[in-house]
Amino acid sequence: MQSPAAPPAYEPLRPGDPALIGGYRVLARLRGGTPRTYLATTQSGRRLAITRLPSQLADDPGLRSRFKARISAARLVQGPYLAAVFDGHADETGAWAALDYAPGPTLERAVAETGPLTVQAVRTLIGALAEAILTVHDAGLAHGDLAAHTVHLCEDGPRVSALGWSAVGTEPVPSGDVPLLGGIAHFAATGRSPFRGGTTDLTGCPDELREFVGRCLAGDPDDQPGLRTLLAGVAEEPPAPGWLPPDIAALLPAYRAEPPSRVVPRGPGERRRPVILPPTAPPPWFGPVQGTPGRQGAAGPRPVAPATRPDTRRPSR
Repeated sequence: MQSPAAPPAYEPLRPGDPALIGGYRVLARLRGGTPRTYLATTQSGRRLAITRLPSQLADDPGLRSRFKARISAARLVQGPYLAAVFDGHADETGAWAALDYAPGPTLERAVAETGPLTVQAVRTLIGALAEAILTVHDAGLAHGDLAAHTVHLCEDGPRVSALGWSAVGTEPVPSGDVPLLGGIAHFAATGRSPFRGGTTDLTGCPDELREFVGRCLAGDPDDQPGLRTLLAGVAEEPPAPGWLPPDIAALLPAYRAEPPSRVVPRGPGERRRPVILPPTAPPPWFGPVQGTPGRQGAAGPRPVAPATRPDTRRPSR
């Protein structure tokens, strides 16, 4: 029997979605992003995942200040299993962050589509995530945002945001990342969260992982293993092609596919999509409208898509 086609990773843009964010051309919505996340591209074709803060949060001066500080700090954090912060901005007009696009489903979606991971895949996953979080800690930061919906499963290993979105609203501590890592291990192996009403429930956790998960979830931080201890205990080999179970690997092509085509308004009087630009970006030119003077004093057709920024990082602001 033929396997069912993988569900799409993208959704078409809708009326009111921006054409540009920060000068980067928006291609599609990414499914399931909260807050709303878009697939975008640089001029050279580098794919980005751009997330915009909801307006009610971006209107908070204190939160904007923390967001800008977090972006500046996170842009210095680089690691093989971290989705690097490429760009970002926050002011009275809005707040957004652009990260390298992770071409794979979230752990939450992969488990929902295919079921729990094998014990070996869980061990490989946790070893890579422990290395990623250790990189964040070595930079003097805590992550605080490890969850099934923030971890992406890619062909060459998992990815988690170097930004840590929850750190924008609260100030996490490094010790708080260890229980979150244990929660990821339990969810990946069982499809269930171990956190229930202020207690932990390890029902269904495989025997090979139970002691590890239990130590991560210990109520006293002194009883929790350090990240380097975790790495020594679970990381046998780094992720390599074939580390994912076949059913999850079958989902990956959808995340490398071309996004759905977008419709650029062409008729006179049709509204263009909004453009969100940082203060330093020049206004984009969409081309003259048919029958009206262009920038060169002549009429002409609209280009297929707006210009986008080159594949270079702006300096931290």
